[in-house]
Order: sequence, then structure tokens, then C-alpha cells
Amino acid sequence: MILAGINRNYVPAISLGITQIVGYGALYYAYAILLPEMAADLGLSLTAIFGILSLALFVSGFLAPVAGRLTDIHGGRIVMTFGSLAAGLALILLAFVQGKFGLFFAIMLVEAAAIFVLYNVAFASVARLDLTLPTQRSISIITLFGGVASTIFWPLTLLLYRALGWETTWVILGISVIVICVPLHYFGLKGPLKDLTATPEHKTSDWPELTGAARRRGMLWMVISFIFSGYLMGAVMTLWVTNVQDLGHTAAMAALAGAIIGPFKTVGRFLEMLVSRNMYPLITYALSLGLMFFGFVVLLTLGFTLPGVILAAALYGMGDGIKTIARGTLPLALFGAKGYGARLGWISFVQMGINASAPFAFAWATQSFGGWWSFAAMALCLCCAMATYIFIPDPRKPTHDSPQDRRLPENI
Repeated sequence: MILAGINRNYVPAISLGITQIVGYGALYYAYAILLPEMAADLGLSLTAIFGILSLALFVSGFLAPVAGRLTDIHGGRIVMTFGSLAAGLALILLAFVQGKFGLFFAIMLVEAAAIFVLYNVAFASVARLDLTLPTQRSISIITLFGGVASTIFWPLTLLLYRALGWETTWVILGISVIVICVPLHYFGLKGPLKDLTATPEHKTSDWPELTGAARRRGMLWMVISFIFSGYLMGAVMTLWVTNVQDLGHTAAMAALAGAIIGPFKTVGRFLEMLVSRNMYPLITYALSLGLMFFGFVVLLTLGFTLPGVILAAALYGMGDGIKTIARGTLPLALFGAKGYGARLGWISFVQMGINASAPFAFAWATQSFGGWWSFAAMALCLCCAMATYIFIPDPRKPTHDSPQDRRLPENI
């Protein structure tokens, strides 16, 4: 097997890294290429077809706490193996849709399965395995691989569509998920699980958990900031090509510029890995927001030129790549490993319940006002994320909670 010569402690992270490339490429990035083409063939507007995607994302979000809880209890091996099988079959079903109701049902099945195979469950899976490799490092490795998903799948999906049509493209993507992800999840996540009730969780002295009232404030402001910073993620995945075309570029050039995002996600994550031992996740998250924001500044001012759109994609990619790590490590740092999967699930549930409207909202903005204004609205979301970030308590600093506050339940 391809993973046979790798240290056992690295096998889960590398396996999951490969499956995240295929998972995000087939389950998210393919929409940017195929949904606009499907809209034309199915007689739907751009707003309508992305509205269907938004509704499907909202419905599927109810499963996020379930996926997290199952991973906490059973580990990720079975959860992700069956999830990837279901995801592949659902992608194949997309090839046979005839109308808006069939499209909604198929996308809902795809996104419901995606809940069980993408980053949140992957992070919780490595946190549950009994490995000597720190969870933070495993998360960094997983996201390091996942960064090239757009680089591979935007051009690949466009190539397949032009050669074979969207129906055959969905079938190929579904088969790819089954053939690649199912065995990697089953064999790559094999191993004993940590007993979190009997074994003290490994922590560094610099990573104390939030307690008392600060714990509640931390969860509130972190989730709000995550909502704002994540609101544009689905829109960028699905509308990047359309919006960049609206700035005056061809579809091929827009896809090429979008493909730049992936390598720079990897660059950002690689740089984070080099300094992650000394960088607290709150700092990591702030860095990611800053890079993403400057990417949009460049896009809004210079995006009409080829160098401008490529530079914007690079900056956004670095920031988004680092943000993905922070999305996994910040809750771990602030609240600890016990119940980590379920916690990520509930955070994802809240985010998806709100962020599911993003593809529809930004597609409406694109159709009504143009791609530039759609990108401007995304930049505004980042401003809100940065404004709410400053209210997240830092557990390394002395707090002024009263003794009564410290006795408050901390099982958030």
C-alpha cells in the first residue's frame, strides 16, 4: 500500500490530507464550474440554482453535531468510510437530475454526506486517535494537502465538462470519491483511540483552557467571528469563476486565477507549520483574517488586470489556508480536547445554518449589481470578522472572573 513505509503516527493525517483534496474538489469546488452550466440546461437562473445549493447546505447542517458526536464516540474510521461511500453515490445521482426538485434532493444528499467526510470530522478523527503526534500538527498536515483541491479540481472539472458534459463529469467525480476516499478512510484511520476519561490530555503550558464566564464569552465571540469569516467561503468556492469573469476575464483565465488559490493555501499552511510551535491559535486566526482582507483589497482595486487578480488569489489563498487550521486549533486551544468533535459539530451547525444563505445571497448580488459588488460584500464580511475577533478572551492572560463565575458549568 502507498502508505506502508510511513511512520504510523503520520498515516492518519496523510490519508486524510489526500481525501480532503478529493472531497473538497468533488463536493464543493466542482459546483463553481458545473452549476452555472446546469442552470442553463435545466432552465434555472444563476440565483435560483445557487439558492437551491444554499437551501441544501442549510438542511444538511443539522447533521454536523451528529457527525461530531459519532466521531467522539467511535472515532473517524467508520464514520468517514461510510460517509465517503454515500458522498460518491450522491455525486453520481447529480448526473441524472431533471428539474429543480431533483437537483435540490441530490445536492442535499451530497452535502449531508459531506458533513461526515470533510475537515471538521477529519480534525476530530485525529484528535481521537492514540498518536504521539500532537493534534495541532496533524491538523496542519491535513490542511497542507487540502490546499491544492481547487488547483486540481477547478481546471480538471472544466476540462471534463468541455470534453464530456456535466452529466458524465458528475459520474467521474462520484466514482473518484468512492475509489480513492473509501479505502483511505478505512485503512488510514485504523488504530486505537485515546481514552479521554482516563488519560490526561497532552497540553503545552502555554495553552490553558478558558474557564468560567470567559469560557462562555469565548465561545460566543469565536462563533460570531467564524460566521463572518466563513460566510464568504462558500461564495468564493462557488462564485469565484463567475465573478472574475464579470471583472472582464475569460472563464479559462478565471479558473486559472482560482487555481492559484490552492497552492497559496498550501504555502500559508506550510509557513504556519514552520512556526506553529510558537504561534498561539488566536494569533494564527488574526493573521489569516488580515491576509484574506488584503486579498480582497487588491481584488477590488486591481482585479480588472491579470496581475491583480492573481495577486489577490495568492493573498486570499494564504489567508484562507491558515484560517482552516485556526478553525480546528482555536477551539482545541480555548476549550480542550474533551468533546472536541461534538463541539466542532455544533459550531459547524450554527455556521452552516447562517452561512448556507451565502451562495444565494452573493449570487443575487452578482446578478443584480455585478461581480465587483459581490466581492465588496465579501470584504465587508471580513471586516466584521476582524471586529468581533478582538472580543475573544485570551486564556493566557489573567482574567477577572469572580469566584462564582469560575464555578459556572464549563462543558461548552
